[in-house]
Amino acid sequence: MNENEDYFRISKNGNIHTLSDRIPFNWKELMIWTSASFIFLIWFLGIGVGIFIAILTLIGYTIYRFASWIYYTELKIDEQTGKITRLKKILDRTQKTELIACKFDPNRFEYSELTRSGKTKFLMNYRTHKNNELLILKNKADKELIEKYITEKITVL
Repeated sequence: MNENEDYFRISKNGNIHTLSDRIPFNWKELMIWTSASFIFLIWFLGIGVGIFIAILTLIGYTIYRFASWIYYTELKIDEQTGKITRLKKILDRTQKTELIACKFDPNRFEYSELTRSGKTKFLMNYRTHKNNELLILKNKADKELIEKYITEKITVL
């Protein structure tokens, strides 16, 4: 199973479920977005200023997308042992491993509303003796998708 989303990915490999916030690096999307911004900025600001700002936008957006593809977090839930582990990765290499809980309980997940720039997002938390902030979900549909996946697909033995 592999469900692709813009800001997270859910997959299962054997008895381990993985939620990842790695944003795929898509060259076609990058080229379409930057071409459209080039045309708009040149038309709106003029040739000289428009090209300068369009180039800065291209560089900034490319660096942002490349960085989000390189540095990401994975949440692994093992159905056999019940362990929840968070991995911080850089280029598919694990930099930091943190054990969140030894026994998985789907009732410990909480979703806090965040309002930023007029948009409502959700912060996925797992409550143990401390508050573990796991993922930021961009909308209510993503929140409901993850809730449904966790309650229906993950069964700890």
